[in-house]
Amino acid sequence: MLRNVLFFLTTACLPFGGWLLPTGGDGVKRPADGVRLPAEVAAAYEKLPAQLDYNLHVKPILSDKCFACHGPDKAKQKAGLRLDVAQAAYGPLPENPGKVAIKPGNWAKSEVVLRVLSSDPDYLMPTPASHLTLTATEKATLLKWIKDGAVYKPHWAFVRPEKKPVPVSEPTGVFMPVNEIDHFVLSRLKQEGLSPSPEAPKDLLLRRLSLDLTGLPPTPAELDAFLADQSPDAYEKQVDRLLASPHYGEKMATDWLDLARFADSHGYTVDRLRDMSPYRDWVIRAFNQNMPYRTFIHQQLAGDLMKSTDDGPTTRDRLIATAFNRLHQQNMEGGIVEEEFQTEYVMDRTNTLGDAFLAISLGCARCHDHKYDPISQKNYYELFSFFNNVREAGQISWNDDLPTPTLLLPTEKQEALLRFMKSAVTEQEQTLSQALEKAKPAAETWIGSKAYQQLAGQTMPQAGLQGYFSFEDSLRNSVEPKQKGSMKRDAGEGTKPVFEKIARGQVLTLDGDAYADLNGVGVFRQSEPFTVGLWAWFPKNFKEGVIFHKGNAERLYNFKGYHLMLKGNRLEVSLAHTAPANAITRQSSATIPRETWVQLTMTYDGSSKANGLRLYLNGAELPLETVVDQLYKDIIFYDKKEPALQIGGWWRGLGFKGGKVDDVVVYNRTLTPFEIRILAGKAGWASLASKASHELTAAEKEMLSAYYASVEDADVTAARLELRKRRTALSDSTRHIAEIMVMQEMPTPKTTHLLQRGQYDMPGPVVSPNTPGSILPFPANLPKNRLGLAQWLTDERNPLTARVAVNRYWQTIFGTGLVKTAEDFGNQGEAPSHPELLDWLAVTFQQELDWDVKRLVKRMVMSVTYRQDSRTSATLRERDPENRLLARGPTLRLSAEMIRDNALLASGLLNPAIGGKSIKPYQPEGLWEINSMTYKPDSTDAIYRRSLYIIVKRSVPNPTLATFDAPARSSCIVRRQRTSTPLQALVTLNDPTFVEAARVLGEQMARQPDTRSAIRDAYRRLTSRTPPDRELALLVRLHQVEYEKFKANTAKAAGWLNAGLRKPDATLDPALVAAHAVVASTIMNSDATLTKR
Repeated sequence: MLRNVLFFLTTACLPFGGWLLPTGGDGVKRPADGVRLPAEVAAAYEKLPAQLDYNLHVKPILSDKCFACHGPDKAKQKAGLRLDVAQAAYGPLPENPGKVAIKPGNWAKSEVVLRVLSSDPDYLMPTPASHLTLTATEKATLLKWIKDGAVYKPHWAFVRPEKKPVPVSEPTGVFMPVNEIDHFVLSRLKQEGLSPSPEAPKDLLLRRLSLDLTGLPPTPAELDAFLADQSPDAYEKQVDRLLASPHYGEKMATDWLDLARFADSHGYTVDRLRDMSPYRDWVIRAFNQNMPYRTFIHQQLAGDLMKSTDDGPTTRDRLIATAFNRLHQQNMEGGIVEEEFQTEYVMDRTNTLGDAFLAISLGCARCHDHKYDPISQKNYYELFSFFNNVREAGQISWNDDLPTPTLLLPTEKQEALLRFMKSAVTEQEQTLSQALEKAKPAAETWIGSKAYQQLAGQTMPQAGLQGYFSFEDSLRNSVEPKQKGSMKRDAGEGTKPVFEKIARGQVLTLDGDAYADLNGVGVFRQSEPFTVGLWAWFPKNFKEGVIFHKGNAERLYNFKGYHLMLKGNRLEVSLAHTAPANAITRQSSATIPRETWVQLTMTYDGSSKANGLRLYLNGAELPLETVVDQLYKDIIFYDKKEPALQIGGWWRGLGFKGGKVDDVVVYNRTLTPFEIRILAGKAGWASLASKASHELTAAEKEMLSAYYASVEDADVTAARLELRKRRTALSDSTRHIAEIMVMQEMPTPKTTHLLQRGQYDMPGPVVSPNTPGSILPFPANLPKNRLGLAQWLTDERNPLTARVAVNRYWQTIFGTGLVKTAEDFGNQGEAPSHPELLDWLAVTFQQELDWDVKRLVKRMVMSVTYRQDSRTSATLRERDPENRLLARGPTLRLSAEMIRDNALLASGLLNPAIGGKSIKPYQPEGLWEINSMTYKPDSTDAIYRRSLYIIVKRSVPNPTLATFDAPARSSCIVRRQRTSTPLQALVTLNDPTFVEAARVLGEQMARQPDTRSAIRDAYRRLTSRTPPDRELALLVRLHQVEYEKFKANTAKAAGWLNAGLRKPDATLDPALVAAHAVVASTIMNSDATLTKR
């Protein structure tokens, strides 16, 4: 009775500090300013803490329920109101003159208060149409905050972290703090009225530590050594041993590769395979070598822009690191829009920057200003522009050439061979230069003998002529009449050539779709000189299309081969292995004459250099701008039926629509300038032949000398032939050298636009590289490129980078980050459970530890907080089900990789080799057929390598790992989902990997004379602890039952004995092995094995 009276007095009169009046007859409480307060809101109000924290209590409500319509996104702001900025919230409402959304300390004059309490659907906020509602507690929180003065605070994550004093906490009986982490945690537990847990048993503690630092359980020998070590630093010695293990790098890399979206396939529908394993090896090395996290960021984002300490060239490892930026999905589907997917790739890099390093969902600002965080659409495209400066294809090559730019990765043997071949080429180039010098007096003798007069009858150069197509009667090659071209088209049946008779004779007319395939003519390699010329007529309205090319299907094969095309009213010549970066591309600055016949000749000298690729118009060399000069692999397909020269069009590309061509010539050498003038009708041999040698001008003698060196001199010809052979051998030696996609900055930055609605084809204002001022303005002293961006990330004033890294490593060790939403530190993310600890760790990591990851991780695992027993009371589990307060040790199911690796190590099957290409373990047949591919498991002991190396095909993830929540890695994943499904039990019971591991364990058990000891040893291998007597008795009984069953029917043992690649031991009793395998499988499927405690 007394309690009821006190409750009435308290609720009716006291809690609102005098401004809440007694309840009226309608059950509604009325404050002094006249605002009606519903009873459920008043009741919730009474339960609120005396002091509200804006970031902790108020902003999550505003962010979830208000910012969608009244947040940073200007395009979506309703009624011109912003509630994320104090000045706007306090200011006059644009559509309600004389009113304000929030009047600090005054409910009656705060439209927010009146609207959240209203029952009128036309007045209520949030509106019914938004499908958002406020709970009574949320309404009460907003009201109390406004009554207390409506004080705004910057979002905690955007404020530079400060190293607050470490709280002084008296040790408890079971919890003796050993470092600062423990003091912060114990202080928070005392605030919550909770007590920490005692230290975990040594065997489980070592298992936890070993799995967290290496991803592998301890061996029985390692367990025994730790249990026997009674020294005070016994645990620390284990920490140091595991941090020094090469498997530490593998474990840390496994987590990082989720962020890096590392995969072995390109993704999208076709989803062909690619080898990016050198990047994975780099990550493993970086962690094992304890590369500072600052450097780890710099090299991945901008290793190509970093210089060596000796100011020499960028090292190979730094270039490999930049593959981080190229691991996104890439599309090779025919018919896609090139610019669209080029844009998508840059957006992926931008989004990954936000997710991996800043924990900010930058991608939400692609189409409009971020709805919840202070990231504008302009901010997004300013960040986008840092990554929009690499030459790459939107549609990658159908023949599996690696998308460029790439880095060649020769082995030591290949590297030595390349050095030798390059040296041989250089040597022969010098020999050719010497031969050309020696040819000068011989040329004078040749001229003096009047041998040049024998050329008088030539109306066009004949030496090296491979093809001549006059189109007078057909597509026949006049040089080799058996060779006859044919007309082809993009789709459907071929067509007949369409000729037109004009004053110059019969010419070939083109419609942009059909093209002339000059069968067998014009096939040249990057090492071979050649010349292609023709007469062409350009219609007035022709804007873009190919004139001639040697290739296949335009960009479907990334322009492999060579071509001449009109692009942007500029002529472009190109040789490419894989455009746009493994190529030579040059463009003219002059426009092409229209509706008149012009002669175009393209020459190439076999040097793989831009200076060796030239274009002539009407006999005069055109000035060309070199766009790309980087051809390091061959330009042919290596097909039995190599594509030949094609005129007027190409498959899946724009052709020479409305154009006309005539007199196509192909030479297997580089014509001299005078010969090109002859092709253009600007000169002729007859004019020179009519002169005696003494009548020739100096210029004419020079032209004749050039011709002599090109055609007549035997020594020069021999030197050129040998040079071609050596260049061809060099090209052949690069064919099978491994490559990896890397970043390479363009010398002239691309122009970046803000893309309206995020659409590639809706460019808005031009933007330049910059960073959001809400995080940290871009320092003026940094270069505005990716290196500057990386340095901005690690600037000690950046409030996010160190926090995000520390939180992610905390997540790796404890299972859940101090900020649970490790991928989102923005307004929609969760607040940190221990904000002062997070900031202390962030500042310490950045300043005191100098970004040393191993020292950071050691500090975490050395803490008594980490070493706590995970067993707890039902009361504590109910009070803190997710262990956010850290009153006990972490309990988590093993990751997908750990579950498989644990079985392999316990059985002795694990192949511990580190690094190298991905592996193909057992997998159900037919899964890859969705992409018209066949999966063939490995047939060597590579199949037993760690799960880190399992091939990741994005459209068809490995079913074993995927069932246990391993991601497909199509995008950056900072925090894996955790599920518990029946399929997981089916995997560990039936997957050949686990059945084989159980059988191998069964064989080991069968070799031991004592069944109980055999089972105890297997249990310890799988769980790192000794089984309790009750569990051991159950397992012994299971073994007896299974043994009798298999003895009675040996056929039932076949499934256990024959799974996997390892052949069964024929010397052992099959029934005994099978029975032990069942026991091993049972242990393998137990909670003790599958859970880290």
